[in-house]
Amino acid sequence: FEPGSTLKTFVIADAIDNKIVKPTTKIFCENGHFKIGKRIIREAEKDHAQGTITVNEVLAFSSNIGTSKIALMMGDDKLKAGLLAFGFGEKSGVDLSGEAKGITVKLPWSDHLLANVSFGQGITATPLQLANAYAVIANGGVLNKPYIVEGIKDIETGESEETKVTQLHRVVSEDTAAKMRLMLAGVTADNGTGIAARVPGYIVAGKTGT
Repeated sequence: FEPGSTLKTFVIADAIDNKIVKPTTKIFCENGHFKIGKRIIREAEKDHAQGTITVNEVLAFSSNIGTSKIALMMGDDKLKAGLLAFGFGEKSGVDLSGEAKGITVKLPWSDHLLANVSFGQGITATPLQLANAYAVIANGGVLNKPYIVEGIKDIETGESEETKVTQLHRVVSEDTAAKMRLMLAGVTADNGTGIAARVPGYIVAGKTGT
């Protein structure tokens, strides 16, 4: 399926890791109406329209326009490479049959497609890819190979073999991952789009998506 705004996390993480933006970088979000060629990029809801906000707020408010502008700063090659690094567009190697790899359109991308991909349209992903990509942010920036079977035990001999975690590669630095965890916690703050996901007594990090 198209992952929608849940993909914004990885666009912003890659931009921060490549020092294209900082969480405090200010972006003018065109008051909700951004023209790219003959196309118009709008926010998902009219009340999401923003003026100048920080990258941190782009994520918290889930701004399509803010994320599009970050993607345009990156360019199609860097954006696609970043998404591939997070595990999109490739099979994860999980121990289940019938895994899909998702769809990422071949380069080059038009500016309008680049903008669309940045907020999760024009690209498809599996739920497992999405969960595993968020695990990269949670565990300090490394992509692991997901698995279903925790271990195998021989009932006759009692011998058992546990599945070991396989690290595939580092995607972003530990510092970038830590920044993203804080920013994703802002999504559930008072002005964020994910306030309904709060749990009393816990800091909840996450991202809303259509």
